[in-house]
Amino acid sequence: MYRALSLLVMTALLLTPAACSEMKTPDPSAIQGKNILSTLRTMSRSYEQKDLKAFMSDVTNRYPERETFSKSLATAFSKYETIHFNIQYSKMLITVKEKTQIRASFNWDAEWLGTKGISQKNGGRVTLVFDAGSFKLIDIDGKNPFIPVETPVKH
Repeated sequence: MYRALSLLVMTALLLTPAACSEMKTPDPSAIQGKNILSTLRTMSRSYEQKDLKAFMSDVTNRYPERETFSKSLATAFSKYETIHFNIQYSKMLITVKEKTQIRASFNWDAEWLGTKGISQKNGGRVTLVFDAGSFKLIDIDGKNPFIPVETPVKH
């Protein structure tokens, strides 16, 4: 009995320093990457919920043709009843450029479902450019994934 108790006490004493080891603070780039992932999830959720105000709050005022982008989103939100937007996070590359911009490159696919069987599917690879300070969208390199492009149906 005393042997088992002493063995248990020794094990506890040996494991205590490991459990109390100092927590390391993450690198600034890791924090920025986490913030970009959070912004992308928020944008995706507000896009699927067709919440224009919430979505545009993640787009900076410096975005080129911001008003046209907002109007295109409003049109898509009114035309389609349901939007499914998927980001493939496992194939994402996030890079910090000159500590002013963060670029997130990823594959995406989306489906826009409307009334009377109207449906659009699209996907591709895109790079979204974010401001490193505010984590707001400042540009899109590639085809805009948030604007459905009607493609002719091949028979």
